[in-house]
Amino acid sequence: MDQGTPPGSNPGADDLYAGDISNVSLRRLCGGGITNTMESCVAAGVHPNDPNAIIIGDSKLGAASPLLVFNRDELDNFFAAYQAGEI
Repeated sequence: MDQGTPPGSNPGADDLYAGDISNVSLRRLCGGGITNTMESCVAAGVHPNDPNAIIIGDSKLGAASPLLVFNRDELDNFFAAYQAGEI
């Protein structure tokens, strides 16, 4: 599974997609539906080269899941908007 730099990204020192993240061990965080084929799990782990970066995938897709990388500030903003009912 190639998880290189996505199109339109800005490669550089702060590029969260730099390096190979395809073999990172992701923890399954489940919220229900785990007894059927559409389990409700998010796969997440810490980036091996940046402890401030979190890798997220969809466990339903297994190894075919695209991996997304966010820094902790981005995720904090996402969760705040989610908890406020904005998204």
